[in-house]
Amino acid sequence: MPLFKTEAVILQSRKFSETSKILVAFTREKGRMSVLVKGGRKGTKGFAGGLETLNRVEMQIYHKGGRELQNFKSSDLVDGYAELRKDLKRTYTALSLAEVAVRGTETEDPHADLYRALVETLEVLDRTGENPWSVRWNGLLRFCRELGFGMALQECRQCGSKTGPVKGFDLERGGFLCGDCKLEKPHQMPMPGESWGVLRFLDTCRPEAAARMAVHADAGRRIEALFNAYFRYHLPGLRGFDSWKMLPQLYWE
Repeated sequence: MPLFKTEAVILQSRKFSETSKILVAFTREKGRMSVLVKGGRKGTKGFAGGLETLNRVEMQIYHKGGRELQNFKSSDLVDGYAELRKDLKRTYTALSLAEVAVRGTETEDPHADLYRALVETLEVLDRTGENPWSVRWNGLLRFCRELGFGMALQECRQCGSKTGPVKGFDLERGGFLCGDCKLEKPHQMPMPGESWGVLRFLDTCRPEAAARMAVHADAGRRIEALFNAYFRYHLPGLRGFDSWKMLPQLYWE
C-alpha cells in the first residue's frame, strides 16, 4: 500500500475502540481525510499529544484510493498553537473554522487555498488575542470563496449601485442590497450599512490586519448572525454548526 506524506491540520478526533481513534485531518494535498490511528488512545510516548484537534502535523499515511478510512503510520508536530489554547475565545474561534472544513468539504477533494487560509488564520489567532471575531470573519470570507459561494461586497447585488445607504443582505446572491431596493424574498434579510463597511475591509485584508478591526457588540452580533445564516443557506442539509453557538456569548457578554 503506497505511503503518503503530507502536512495536515487535525480537525476532529473521535474514539474508535478502547485503544484506537479516528482523526479527521485536512491535508494540504488531498483535502479532508479520515485516518485510523491504532493505539492512538493509549497515551504512549509515541504520540506525545501531537494528534490533538487543531494541531498541525507532518503525517505519513498508508493510502489506498477509494477507501473512506486510511491507516496512520506516523506524525511529527509542526505547531500545536499553544497560545490560542489558553484563551477560550480563540479556542472556540479556531474550532468554528475547523468545523467548516469538516462539513463544507468532501473526502479527498483538494482545497489548497482553503488549507492555506486555515493555517494562516490559526497562526494569527495564536499570535494575538485581539478581536478574534474579526480574524474569524476574515477566514470565513476566504473559506466561502474557496467553497464556491464567495460574497460580492463592492456593489448592490440587485441594482449594481456602489454608493448610498445599505439596508439588507441577499443570502442567495451573496451580497448587500442598497436602500433603493426592496427586501421582498425569503432569502433576503435586514442588515445595516455598518456591517457592509466592516466586511468590505475584511474581504481584502490579511489576517494580521483583521486582528486590528474592532467592532461594538451590537454590530458583532449582527455580523455573526449573517455568517450563520449564509453558511447554512449555502451548505444545505447541515445541522447548526455546534461550535458557532457559543461564540456571541463568549465574544460580547
